[in-house]
Amino acid sequence: MPSTSFGSRVTNWATSQRNLTTFVSIFAAFPLSYAFQSIVSESASAGSFLLLVTLAVGVPTAYDEYWPQYDQMWKAISWILLACVVVTIEFIGLYIVGTEYINLTPLYASSGAFLVTDLGNLAWLSFRQRT
Repeated sequence: MPSTSFGSRVTNWATSQRNLTTFVSIFAAFPLSYAFQSIVSESASAGSFLLLVTLAVGVPTAYDEYWPQYDQMWKAISWILLACVVVTIEFIGLYIVGTEYINLTPLYASSGAFLVTDLGNLAWLSFRQRT
């Protein structure tokens, strides 16, 4: 029987790099998606939800699958926070282009921004990993 206690196993689980990067991206996703809804698009709740999904799921997936793991935890968390900011700017830019210049409805603009941001970034990271 291993002598590790339940508390130490939970602590080890909660402080692993993979889980910490996921927690940080989720905690960053809430205020960023709220800011998107209140500043950019008050009527598009689908946009804030899709941004939330992109940040809380897409960013940690991109880090886990396509980026080399850092030795120091602060570097991994910094990468996640920077990626959340970049993805948010990209999403907002695509949303504004969709609604203002292409005259899409907020639902279609946010769906397009989600697909281009999420799939585009994963494709770029996959290509980067292969070269």
